[in-house]
Amino acid sequence: MGNTLATTAFTDDAHNVVLVGGPGTGKTHLATAIGVAGITRHGKRVRFYSTVDLVNALEQEKAQAKAGRIATSLLRLDLAVLDELGICPSARPAGRCCSTCSAGCTSTPA
Repeated sequence: MGNTLATTAFTDDAHNVVLVGGPGTGKTHLATAIGVAGITRHGKRVRFYSTVDLVNALEQEKAQAKAGRIATSLLRLDLAVLDELGICPSARPAGRCCSTCSAGCTSTPA
């Protein structure tokens, strides 16, 4: 899979990539490099998110009765890089929000 990461070929089949490891192992650095390469070398539509910020935005959108706007915008992406998945303030809602976001698009929690 190493070559598909470098070329972002995994996005062609809407595969997800999850980078797992302890603090300081380079997950964020690698995810950022994959995203930047997707933009600069492969013409991919990429968006970077702090997972906590994304979850908060989704909850705010829902509270304002505007649910679905962010999810719809995510569907237009080739790659969404979600960083800091492990520190969502509320694991249950975050899990629901993140699974909703990633349905139909590729996500890369780092």
